[in-house]
Amino acid sequence: MLSLSTIAVNWKNRADLKVLFKNKSRLSETQFADLIDSTLNKKEDKFSGVWQEGRTYSPGDVVYYQGVLWEVQGKTEICAKPNEPPGTGSNWKSYVKDLEQKVNKLEQNLTTLNTAFTEYKQQMELRLDKLLKYITLLSLGVAIALLWLVIESIYQLFKFAA
Repeated sequence: MLSLSTIAVNWKNRADLKVLFKNKSRLSETQFADLIDSTLNKKEDKFSGVWQEGRTYSPGDVVYYQGVLWEVQGKTEICAKPNEPPGTGSNWKSYVKDLEQKVNKLEQNLTTLNTAFTEYKQQMELRLDKLLKYITLLSLGVAIALLWLVIESIYQLFKFAA
């Protein structure tokens, strides 16, 4: 029996499956297996359709609710109460919702990192500007010192020659 928690690496999307039937091609055993594994089997996958309040669900049953597939967790049957639809209690598990939460957390982390990186980049640009000013001043100081030495040397040469 397959459930939401089963990961099938051979699932194909509809476009990939349609390509297999072009030009009257004959499908291989593997291609048929991919076709079968890529479809929902109500019995094996325990798919119970759209969630309905008042209906009894067994562990492993899968329902569709608010655009997401939900799987019944636990060891006992549950009755779907109006105030406890999938997503409100611990009886239901959606791997899509978990994935969405992880993606949201990653997006928050990326935003935080982006903000930190932008601040760091601005600080580095300011430091680079200061460094360039210091290098400019240092170069000007060295140039003045060299000019002074040249002038002093020329003065000493004329003084010695005279």
